[in-house]
This record gives sequence, structure tokens and C-alpha cells, in this order.
Amino acid sequence: MAAKIAVFAITMLVTIAVAIVILFTMLIAMNGYSESDATWGLIVYGLFALIVIVVMSLGALFVVGFLTKKRYGSLVSSLIAISAFSILGIVAEIVCGLLGVGVAEFVRSF
Repeated sequence: MAAKIAVFAITMLVTIAVAIVILFTMLIAMNGYSESDATWGLIVYGLFALIVIVVMSLGALFVVGFLTKKRYGSLVSSLIAISAFSILGIVAEIVCGLLGVGVAEFVRSF
């Protein structure tokens, strides 16, 4: 049980840190947008980033539970789950950032 809680917390912290870095990168990337246009992109990014954070953390939690039932050690299971879902979360957060900028660009064109 302790491994599941630790994996959930570590994966969540990693994806939150990546989300914050991408958020500041988006703020720099959307420098020329008006506030009303950029707000839509930031809202979309915030919602998708929150979904990615929760899904990746829960996915890591379930994978560590699955691997420990398959007789892997808790340390090995934790390392596999954390690394796999952190990498997947980083990629998903980058896609969310691109979607946020895309929404801001779409709103800007109208």
C-alpha cells in the first residue's frame, strides 16, 4: 500500500512540475496574443493538463498494483510505473500545450 501511495504522489509531482514549465513556456509563446484570445488557450490547457495529471497518476497506481500482484518487488514495480507514466505524462502535457496554443490561434482568427 505504501508503494502505491508513493508512486501516485511522485508521478503527480513530476507531471505537475512539467505542467508548470509548459504553462510558462506557453505564456512566452503567446506573447503577441490579446488577453481575451490567450485566456481561452490557457483555460483549455489548464483543463487538459489537470486531466493528464490525474490520469497518469491513477495509471501509475494501477500499474504498480498489477506488477506487485505479478510477484515483482515493490521497488521494481514503482520504478517501472513512475518512469513509464512520467514519460507518457510529459508527452501528453506537451500535446496539451500545443492544443492550448492552437485554441488561442483559432479564437484569434475569428
